[in-house]
Amino acid sequence: MVSRRGLLRAGALLPLAAGCGAGPFGGPGAVRIAVAWSGGELAAFRAVLDGLSLGSTVEVVPLGDDIDTAFGSAGREAPDIVMMPQIGQVRSLAARGRLRVSPDQVWQGVPYAAYWERLLFHDGKPFGAPFKATAKSLAWFDREGMAKYGLGDPAGWTVRDWVAAAAELSGGPVRFLAPAGADGWTLTDSFENMLLAESPDDYAELAESAPPRRWDRPAVRAALWNLGALWGVRAERGIGSALTRQFPDAVREVFDHRTALMVVLPDFAEPIVRRCLRNAKRADEVVGTTWFPRVPGGVRPHIVGGDVAVVTAKASEAANGVVAALTGPEAAKPWIEGFGGFLGPHRDTQGAYSRILAPVAEELAAEPVVELSERIGAMGGRHGLWPVLTAFLTEVGDGANPVLPAVDRAVAALDERERRSR
Repeated sequence: MVSRRGLLRAGALLPLAAGCGAGPFGGPGAVRIAVAWSGGELAAFRAVLDGLSLGSTVEVVPLGDDIDTAFGSAGREAPDIVMMPQIGQVRSLAARGRLRVSPDQVWQGVPYAAYWERLLFHDGKPFGAPFKATAKSLAWFDREGMAKYGLGDPAGWTVRDWVAAAAELSGGPVRFLAPAGADGWTLTDSFENMLLAESPDDYAELAESAPPRRWDRPAVRAALWNLGALWGVRAERGIGSALTRQFPDAVREVFDHRTALMVVLPDFAEPIVRRCLRNAKRADEVVGTTWFPRVPGGVRPHIVGGDVAVVTAKASEAANGVVAALTGPEAAKPWIEGFGGFLGPHRDTQGAYSRILAPVAEELAAEPVVELSERIGAMGGRHGLWPVLTAFLTEVGDGANPVLPAVDRAVAALDERERRSR
């Protein structure tokens, strides 16, 4: 399984060892910023730094999936700032003395929604500065395809409606959903949304409990059952292709190849959506967005993730000024307007969002729920949910096996991995 952060492991952390300040950034005494981004996202971040006129003041250290190793580095190789995607781990790092308190000016005037404070404050002090928000309950669909197959606008649909649409298209040339099985985090996102739709209380209990957590509960089983109903529908291109499909390929299935009608992906998919439209010579108007469906009688999930700037305990004094600049309301404008796929967490974020993301940004200004996988440590990633959900998708895909026994095995596997992680 490969995450969106890119395949940067091959260098065995060479960026830290060799000082990977590529491009125009980096110089003697530069503030080192470790990031998880690669490709277009890394280019967008460099545009932000350029717009702030930081120049040789900073050195960017791309670590990809190894971003968590930034806190184990020492000496001159250690980063001063980490753009941290595991926002749920900030408080534990602060409690262990690994972080420095964020600059005072970042939090003046309460510029962020309340959930950021709950995640980033420890002993009454902030240890993180929100830089980027991520809409984790977003679904992208092809308006023309939905109309062609008589399905209409899915904005008000429930989980049952999604399952019914998937079944209606079963065996045909077009499938309802394009799963990206090669990226474990996409499967995790779907599971989290389904669990939150089933039971906000169980979702919160799992997110807030210390290990070992108890996964064998009715809401988890119901979430898996619904996912099995969606993932188990037969399609002309079967589950084998889905297991090797990364998230950009899933976007292409919908908006370029037109072999699927919908894909569940966060806002950062926008640049890929636009590339697909250009390649297929299609207009922006064919793109529709909606939120993950609710269960009948329930509420529609709104899950948020993101990246926060944290200052490491032994950082140079200049790091505070860089963080203050990065988290200002105008800082992300080059990313928002020049690249797309960015949502600003600051209430006064400046920059013209695209037609697609403007309503998404407005809804996230409310009070969403922070993603479960970023709050439960190793169980949320490659050593927990990812392999279990991949095995589950493999088992139920194309209706190859009954869903109920697969649910039993997935729940047992989660409980077993939880016990091993103690």
